[in-house]
Amino acid sequence: MIAVPGFIESINDDVEQLMFKFGNCRPRAYSMKQKGLERLEILKQLHQETGLPVRYVYTAYDTIKALPPHVTFGGLKLQRLRETGRITREEYHVRRNSMLACRGDRSCKGNHCLRIEDNSSRLRINIGMHQWTHVPLLIPEKYRERYAPLLDGSKPYTIILRRRLDKRGYDAKIIIPIEVPTAPEPERVMPLDINSGHVDFAIVDKQTQAPRVFGKINCSALLDAGRGKKQLLTHKLVNKVGNIAKHYRAEVIAGKLKTLHCKGHRRTNRKAQGMNQYRMREILRYKLPLRGIRYRDMSEGYTTQVGRKLSRPLGLDAHKASAYAFAIKVIDYASFTFLRSVRADDEDGIQSAWLNEGSELTALRQATRLMYNEASTTDAEATPKFLGKGGGLMCEPFQTHILQVKV
Repeated sequence: MIAVPGFIESINDDVEQLMFKFGNCRPRAYSMKQKGLERLEILKQLHQETGLPVRYVYTAYDTIKALPPHVTFGGLKLQRLRETGRITREEYHVRRNSMLACRGDRSCKGNHCLRIEDNSSRLRINIGMHQWTHVPLLIPEKYRERYAPLLDGSKPYTIILRRRLDKRGYDAKIIIPIEVPTAPEPERVMPLDINSGHVDFAIVDKQTQAPRVFGKINCSALLDAGRGKKQLLTHKLVNKVGNIAKHYRAEVIAGKLKTLHCKGHRRTNRKAQGMNQYRMREILRYKLPLRGIRYRDMSEGYTTQVGRKLSRPLGLDAHKASAYAFAIKVIDYASFTFLRSVRADDEDGIQSAWLNEGSELTALRQATRLMYNEASTTDAEATPKFLGKGGGLMCEPFQTHILQVKV
């Protein structure tokens, strides 16, 4: 789906009447559905009671068919304002009935009741049987140039109109279903280690498990930005991630992390929640496939602990090493679980590793493969390479680059 924003500058009386009918149609359909009536019977009764065109009634039913029981239309906050007398009854009905929508139809030039005309500059609104009204529609120039071929009626599009609280006009959202291009099989993976104010990543080959590039995207402005500015910065961050993944032909992987109930200091919680990770993953999920980039999210459990063990031989900070550990977890989970059971002792500057008690891999030969000798650790560019399922560590020289990107 692609959402194109638009704006209608002034209030229209015909649109207001449609919004009140549409707003009354939704709770009525919800009540009839809760009573157990069939869909066709509900649609027929609503069309007779409200007099709305059939496609408005279809859309009103689609907006309530998946709602759970005991729903407050307009929102509980608005209802509390009316109960306490802070707003009048008329204002309550105006705010509650503030939406008009119609789903798309390819056989009717994109949309039957809300149709875009005149090179995406005008909106034709069906207000009754063979009755229409026309209002100017403002679409940002960059969206108009990019999506004009999709708004000529060749594809169906759904339009949602919402009245602004200041009553200066209507916000329009044009939803266009498109076919997502099939992404080729990626050669590398790009796990994201999302932290407070920055996102670290590592690009790793799937075949050799060798790191190609480590990087960091600075986005500290997200922590103190307002709602609108935060959304803009999040989209810019996703675009940076997409540019890097497209260049290196990598699959993007983000970790699932719930920041709603962090068990830390309130200042730490504020920084963690300021990154808005859930919204970031949502944008990654729908935006990257449109560019032909594969995306998925999975658990990043224990990647930080393994990353701390790998940070010294990699010669990187713990965040970039955690991203590399995340890549190992994605490519070869057996090697990752093996690393979880390994402990490192760096007192003499020599990377020494041994297995914890209770591990299944207790053979002496497997344990000795995990040992680092002095010749290998003296090389500043030594890095571990994982061989086989649950295999050991071997140091090999490598050359990588570290990218610094700012949003």
